[in-house]
Amino acid sequence: EIGWVIWYVDHVPGGDLEQLRGWYSGFPVKASACTECGICLERCPFEVDIMAKLEQAVESFETPAVA
Repeated sequence: EIGWVIWYVDHVPGGDLEQLRGWYSGFPVKASACTECGICLERCPFEVDIMAKLEQAVESFETPAVA
C-alpha cells in the first residue's frame, strides 16, 4: 500500500483532498503504523524518502481537516 500512499500524497497539491482522504481511509493499515525500521528504504529502487512521504500522509489524511 506504500506506493498508493505516496501517490495520494503527491496528488494533495491541486487535488481533491476530501476524495483522497476517502480513498486513504479504505486502507486497513495507516501510515501512522510505520515503525521507521527502514526496510522499505532499503527495498525502494527509486530512492524515495518514504519516511517523509508517510509523515505527509499522516498530516494530510489522518489529522482532522481544518475548516
